[in-house]
Amino acid sequence: MRTDSPDSTAPREASSARQRFALAAAFAGLWLIGLGVLSFLSANPITLNREQVLSATDVLTAVVEEPRAETVRVEKSWKGAVSEDRLALSNLQATNPRAGDRLLIPVSRSRGGWRVTLSKLPNEPPLVYPATAESEGQLRQLLKAGR
Repeated sequence: MRTDSPDSTAPREASSARQRFALAAAFAGLWLIGLGVLSFLSANPITLNREQVLSATDVLTAVVEEPRAETVRVEKSWKGAVSEDRLALSNLQATNPRAGDRLLIPVSRSRGGWRVTLSKLPNEPPLVYPATAESEGQLRQLLKAGR
């Protein structure tokens, strides 16, 4: 009696199809994981507004002390125009800061003192930026190129 009937190849073909499907599913899973890692690492990069930074009288690295009183403690004056250790910024509250936030703040003189420099974006609040190594590096490049 013969055991290799034409139907005996069907289990091998089904097994091969399952292996191809498992390989494709594994590849798709790895691809999705890779996309997730890329989006996590590159999501929402900080981009300084070039026009705002260059038109500002100074750019400060400062820590928000009292958001309602709109006061900051100045750590660094990047252009050297501000010499005060503490500064009141008339429109700081529009940026929704929290006490303790360490920020890069473009500032300009106003009639009553200092304010956060407005950007040229219509109907937008003034822009401030988290003070990180990345944002400070961008600021160095902008100030160097803008001279």
